[in-house]
Amino acid sequence: MQTKERFLIASAYLFGVPALYIILTEYRKKKYIGFHGAQALMLWIVYFAMFFTVRFGLNLLLAIRYFPPAEMVEPVISIAMGGYALACGIRAFMGKDFKLPR
Repeated sequence: MQTKERFLIASAYLFGVPALYIILTEYRKKKYIGFHGAQALMLWIVYFAMFFTVRFGLNLLLAIRYFPPAEMVEPVISIAMGGYALACGIRAFMGKDFKLPR
């Protein structure tokens, strides 16, 4: 596999938009690239769902009663999701096969 393709896979995990590019072009027919493109897209769909659920829940909580520690939940979750995406991108760049937990 070429370095260009490895960077494409790693950027799909890190940024999400390249995952759409992989899925919508001929790259999806290549086994390794197509698998990781689909997996990165699903990862970002889950991230967006989690982010907006947490955002809605925190806004609801803070509208009912102000609770200062609740303001730190969103940044902590965002940093954790970014770290996981970085770890997945590094593993895919190195050519390791792995499946995300379901």
